[in-house]
Amino acid sequence: MAMVRFSRLKVIPEGGARVKVIDGVPIMVARYNGELRAYIAVCPHKGYVMCERSINGGKLVCPGHGEVFDFSTGEPSRGKAKEPLPRLHLEVREEERGSEVWVELPGDEHREWIRRVSKPIH
Repeated sequence: MAMVRFSRLKVIPEGGARVKVIDGVPIMVARYNGELRAYIAVCPHKGYVMCERSINGGKLVCPGHGEVFDFSTGEPSRGKAKEPLPRLHLEVREEERGSEVWVELPGDEHREWIRRVSKPIH
């Protein structure tokens, strides 16, 4: 599995998230209770991109329609979403500059999933 550097660990706040587009795919790394999770940052309900303010009390909340997902699993817990946020492998590596977060490089299956869940806005 190919991995890519996401950011320094210290810039991902406790109880918060950071979103970056990597190879055309929005990725969110969130931190809650000292745990880190990486997800494709696209809501499966209508394809809205999750933002850095998407974490609230251990839940991931879509800014579009308020869909709620479990922080640990990405499973939907409230709203109309029928499937989870795709989770990506994540590693924290100690490097010369300090702790760095690396995430799985999104593949074709992630791009296909985004195309499938994204709905055109009319």
